[in-house]
Amino acid sequence: MREGVARCLGVTLAVLACAGCSTILAVKGEQRLADELCVISGTVAAEKPATGPLVVALFTRGKEDFQLVDYFIAAKPGAWIFGVQSGTYWIAAFEDVNADGAYHDEPFYRPDPAKPLVLTSGQKATGIDIVIPFAGRPLRTGTYTLQGLMARGEEEQKIKSIYALSHAGELTTLDDPRFAEATAETSMWKFYDFVIAGRAGIYFLEPYDPKRIPVLFVHGINGTPRNFRSLIATLDRKRFQPWVVYYPSGARLDTLVTWLDELYTRLEVRLRFDRAVVVAHSMGGLVARGFVLRHHRTSAEDPIRTFVTISSPLGGMESAGKGVEDSPVVVRSWYALAPNSDYLDGLFYDDPGTRMRRRRLPDTIAYHMIFGFKGGCASDGVVAVASQLRPEAQEEAVSLRGFDETHTGILDSAAAAAHLNAILARVR
Repeated sequence: MREGVARCLGVTLAVLACAGCSTILAVKGEQRLADELCVISGTVAAEKPATGPLVVALFTRGKEDFQLVDYFIAAKPGAWIFGVQSGTYWIAAFEDVNADGAYHDEPFYRPDPAKPLVLTSGQKATGIDIVIPFAGRPLRTGTYTLQGLMARGEEEQKIKSIYALSHAGELTTLDDPRFAEATAETSMWKFYDFVIAGRAGIYFLEPYDPKRIPVLFVHGINGTPRNFRSLIATLDRKRFQPWVVYYPSGARLDTLVTWLDELYTRLEVRLRFDRAVVVAHSMGGLVARGFVLRHHRTSAEDPIRTFVTISSPLGGMESAGKGVEDSPVVVRSWYALAPNSDYLDGLFYDDPGTRMRRRRLPDTIAYHMIFGFKGGCASDGVVAVASQLRPEAQEEAVSLRGFDETHTGILDSAAAAAHLNAILARVR
């Protein structure tokens, strides 16, 4: 993504604004597929105070029996959501008392087989509030394991939920072909295909070690985990272990926040780590801030201790605003990137329309800002310094440091890497 990010948002917007019919049709086709996605959502709670996470399970019916399509883990009573193709579904839920990712004679909410959810294209079934009865049990006794749920073939993938198509903790390397720049760039205008192909997720670059603190790296628009190669290479591996997020940068940012929160919750419940760090570059900082805020609300015991943004357009991108106004086709992520967008202002205000009630990071999280400028200019070549230094973000920052680097060059800067490692050295 070196050249891909270097020309980044401003040039990419211009290219799509002047795009030929094939590109425009591709983007519109992807957005049509996304709009056809059905949403099933609600809340889950337990009849008695829960002692473990609450698992909501989505089923469809096969030739002989019910089949598990996907599951959603709520670390504590709260919201759940699925994104699926049209079809007939049933919702069940149980309290995972011992948090082992399997069902063993635990409190269970059993759906009525005669009352399925029948969803047509783009339909939303919301407000489904589930209370798991303490004495509830399924019709069949036995152990049911959730781990390993993942679609295999392309046709099978099409009936799966967006979460079942995503990876949570798969071991790989930065040389993984899925992380190629060309693949990452197409994720902006073919974001639905990116998910269906099973590329999205949180990946581990080495086997999980409970003695070391996870550092989650979140890339920017057109990005790939490879962008963090230099920073990861300098990471203190005695104390930290790198995790990388890979997401389609053309998707809605609020959707990405919900998706990332669920995948991270799965890892948190399964691995039970109690300390973590989030480091984000460029637009990834907007995704990451939304995730950090949401996860503090949904997590039973939020492990995130440090949050770092690098060259992030916290005040938005004027080019995104122009793209929304002038482009023949608008990529979904541009709406959030536009200055004064509801998403962007919602990261700092509970009421983005009036900006009267500030929304702040929790006191348990130390926030650090790293920004770039080049040769004394008012930008790093892509993002204006004024946008990187949004005043509301500065108010919350424990530290603020600038570097004479370009938008992508800052990720390869030895000085920036040393500063990041100094930040991480304070994590306890």
